[in-house]
Amino acid sequence: MAKKVVQALLCFFMVLFICQPNYDSKVQADYPGNVHKVRLIWPAVPDAVMYELVIRRQPDSAVPAASETVLSRTDIYTAGVELDVPALETPIDSLWWQVRALNFDQLPISEFSPSQRVADGELNPASPLPTARLDQFPYAKLYPAYAWIPVLDAASYEVQILAANPDQTNKTAIIRSYQIDGALAFDYYDERAYTEEGVYWWRVRARDPFNQPIGHWSPASSFQVLKSDTIFALFGDSVAHGGGAISNPPSDPAYDLTSYAGIPIRNLGRSGDTVARMIERFESDVLTFSPRILIIMGGINDIRAGRPAAAVIAELAAIRELCRENTIIPVFVALTPVNPAAIKRAFNEDTSPQWRNEWLEVNRWIKQQPHHVDISPLFAGPDGVLPSELAVDGLHPDTKGKAMMGKAVGSYLRRHFL
Repeated sequence: MAKKVVQALLCFFMVLFICQPNYDSKVQADYPGNVHKVRLIWPAVPDAVMYELVIRRQPDSAVPAASETVLSRTDIYTAGVELDVPALETPIDSLWWQVRALNFDQLPISEFSPSQRVADGELNPASPLPTARLDQFPYAKLYPAYAWIPVLDAASYEVQILAANPDQTNKTAIIRSYQIDGALAFDYYDERAYTEEGVYWWRVRARDPFNQPIGHWSPASSFQVLKSDTIFALFGDSVAHGGGAISNPPSDPAYDLTSYAGIPIRNLGRSGDTVARMIERFESDVLTFSPRILIIMGGINDIRAGRPAAAVIAELAAIRELCRENTIIPVFVALTPVNPAAIKRAFNEDTSPQWRNEWLEVNRWIKQQPHHVDISPLFAGPDGVLPSELAVDGLHPDTKGKAMMGKAVGSYLRRHFL
């Protein structure tokens, strides 16, 4: 649900691209098949909320000249974009592109990239380009997020999860299939857990406004679920699950705190969870993997929604008892603060005016537990709220914040259990 709100917000802030007319009437007939679109990609910049793409007629300029600009866009939320070539009204072999990362205020957080020829991009791409890096985690996420570069003229997407590589077999054993509406859609958070061992494959295909396929399925990408050898597992909400800087999903390791712990940790987080929902899925999602130590990170969604600390503490205590009943050592992580103004700006959601008192009370209880990691001092801004430089949306720490959390958790686990 939170992701849908984010995408709606991004649509609201979308800046329409500007095309300057070109007086060269040359038609794009220089390339086989009459090129109608080109895909440009670039390395993702940490904590980028969006990107500014500039296409112009001359290369090599630190600041592109307005007089040479053919197109300028800031409505790009992935590290790549597909462009309508005829709309450029200029032969693409005479065009150059540069890109830089922007923050939520559309201010640059990186320099413009070196200029590259538009014609060197992928011409007429036949399928979406996956960007989720699910195979780069030491353990597959229990709740994966799938991500891709948006397809030109797409109105929706279809995501399939399969039991075999469809690129190598004619038998397509489809396990799950999802439809994601929206021309700007670029990710999908799977809300169903993967608890059965095996290698899974996922792929995505774009559909037009008439629900007809655009091109082909993307190349299939895999992730593997193994149940054995789980010493440490992380259990919690979206802060545990991953993702940050508004537009970056949990499939990017840079926004997952376990990437910075220095030891393998299985991520059992699920975005949007309250502590009550964590209790509901404890048996199916935690006991399935039999971790020896469970790192528990939950409660901030309850607090910001106005639930009293006593109720949150009672539910955290219930998780503690479930751990003890199953010979699992619970390690509680203190809750990070929130930034109500930033949350309102990013998600248009109000935060309980009593959040600070309830947050302090929950953290006092956490710090009384035999095993706990107190990360709250790391995130204490001068005004007592979560600093925007650590979490642009006021709730989910970005790469720097995730690194701080991961290192603190990893250090504690090594000192006490390794």
